Amino acid sequence: MDVMQFSLWAVVVVCSAPILIQLARMIGSLIELIRTTSGSLRDFANEVVLTVKTANRILATVDDMVVGVKELLSSLKELSAGAKKLGGTLKESSQYITKLLGQTTGLIALVKSTIGIFTKGVIKKGGHDDKE
Repeated sequence: MDVMQFSLWAVVVVCSAPILIQLARMIGSLIELIRTTSGSLRDFANEVVLTVKTANRILATVDDMVVGVKELLSSLKELSAGAKKLGGTLKESSQYITKLLGQTTGLIALVKSTIGIFTKGVIKKGGHDDKE
């Protein structure tokens, strides 16, 4: 288990703590209800049904959180793969730009050399045409 997965599970545990505390409170309420109820069995059954429905909603919430964490892990893996591809592309781009700059430097040197040769020719002739 890598650090990212451990961290995400830690987040799930931390986020689940209030839900588990609520479950413990509901169970404590149920125990207290059994001790103190002297009323009808119908009222007791209604409380039990309500508690079970609430517990089911909480469990459904926990299930949704687990699904969300799984989707998050999957997205992070895809993001990691995309970042690796981007790194490779950037490396290739930098190599291309380096080659292009080398070619541009060569072209500039060629133009400079051509201008130098042209300038020397003009200076030797004195800038005038020989027919004068």
